[in-house]
Order: sequence, then structure tokens, then C-alpha cells
Amino acid sequence: MSPVLIERREDVCRGSPIIKGTRIRVADVVRYYRLLAREMVIERIVQALPHLTPEQVRAALDYYDRHRDEIERELREEDRLFAEHGEP
Repeated sequence: MSPVLIERREDVCRGSPIIKGTRIRVADVVRYYRLLAREMVIERIVQALPHLTPEQVRAALDYYDRHRDEIERELREEDRLFAEHGEP
């Protein structure tokens, strides 16, 4: 999968890895991935986030596979903030 579909921009989502041209973080795709079985997960994520293509979702999941620690840290921090402050 092409890593060109994933980018970081300091002015978007606090510099988290995002799908290029969107505000969808790799971490957002991973949250959906965790909720669904790997089988058919890409199609289900595209249904949940219809402005993404299957290729974009695959790129986000590939990025997660290569940078799991980074994304897991981001998700843990987000969970901690949610527990402390509730929904934004």
C-alpha cells in the first residue's frame, strides 16, 4: 500500500497521522477496525466513513501495522482524556 496516502500536518488533528486530504486520523480507522472483524472490515469502515475509499482505509490500516506503538499511545491518551473530561 502506498504510504503517500498517509500524512502528518501540524495544523490538522494536532499532527496525528491522517489520511491525506481528510481530517480522518489513522487512529479513527483503527477504532473502527477494533470494533469489527478483520473480514469485511474495510467495507464496513467505508460504510461508516463514506468519504473514504477502500484504498485509503487499507493505507491507514497498513500504517497502523507499521506504527502500532505510536497509534496505540495516541488512542490511550485519547481514552484517558475522555475518562477525565468526558466527550468533547
